[in-house]
Amino acid sequence: MEMYKHRALEILHRSLIPFLVVFRQFRIFVSNGFESIEEKLELVALPTASHLTGKSVLVTGAGGFVGSKIARQLIQYQPSCILLLGHGPQSIYSVEYELRKLMVGNIEIIPIVLDVQDKKKIYSIIGRYKPDIIYHTDGHRQLDITEDDSSITLHGAVFAANNIAEAANRYQIKRFVMISTELAEKPRNLMEAEKRLSEMVVESISLTSLTRYIIVRLPEDGMSAKSKKLYSPSDTKIADAQLVQRILQTDSQAPASDLYGLKKTDSSPSRGLSQIEMARFLKQLKTATENEARQLVISFLKR
Repeated sequence: MEMYKHRALEILHRSLIPFLVVFRQFRIFVSNGFESIEEKLELVALPTASHLTGKSVLVTGAGGFVGSKIARQLIQYQPSCILLLGHGPQSIYSVEYELRKLMVGNIEIIPIVLDVQDKKKIYSIIGRYKPDIIYHTDGHRQLDITEDDSSITLHGAVFAANNIAEAANRYQIKRFVMISTELAEKPRNLMEAEKRLSEMVVESISLTSLTRYIIVRLPEDGMSAKSKKLYSPSDTKIADAQLVQRILQTDSQAPASDLYGLKKTDSSPSRGLSQIEMARFLKQLKTATENEARQLVISFLKR
């Protein structure tokens, strides 16, 4: 009896190993399947866009929350080239890998790991690739992160916007779209203030530029990682996908009132400060201490 018992356990042990292998493969298959479904939910049917199809597009902050979503949906418009620019290698290469899985047709995907505060390298990249359109999402971050160190925040967002927008002007890029937030309308804290300052930088550069500059303000609860906890994953993916569609359509012929809750502003000569005034302010901000930076920003926004 003991011998039969031992043999039964041996047979069970031998059969358990292939079962575990099969089960592991099945689990991988199921998880990949659900991942694919989530991607398809995000990539809903998109309208045509002549300003994107067959064009070269640069996305700054491409490894971030907003930038990565824009990059994923760009694939559906069949641009000739997507430039993924960001300072984090892991996030940039992760987005590149995702795009290559989604890619249909012959689209060139170029990851660029670069700090947007490095003005010389930014000019070099823009001059080398000369994209038709730039989506500037770098600096679109959460309030609890930016309040910790005001000097780093202002340098990271305002000077990044200045570098990219100036490079677009230098190399006569056709279109520059900056992603901002409607909270920049009446800033109440540091995050909102740096968004408004970034907008003002772009507006000042647009005064004498041949580049078409567009500022898109996202709704207060739109594309925010904090706003997701009240909704199911599928609901938020569909909502985000629709919002990204509207961002990508901001350069179409549709008027601003048709942008489904987004606020679109074409920078025009009637808006913003002169480049000399802005350059003077940025020079002061660059050398200011944290407390001085706060005071400078407050006084500047009160003008």
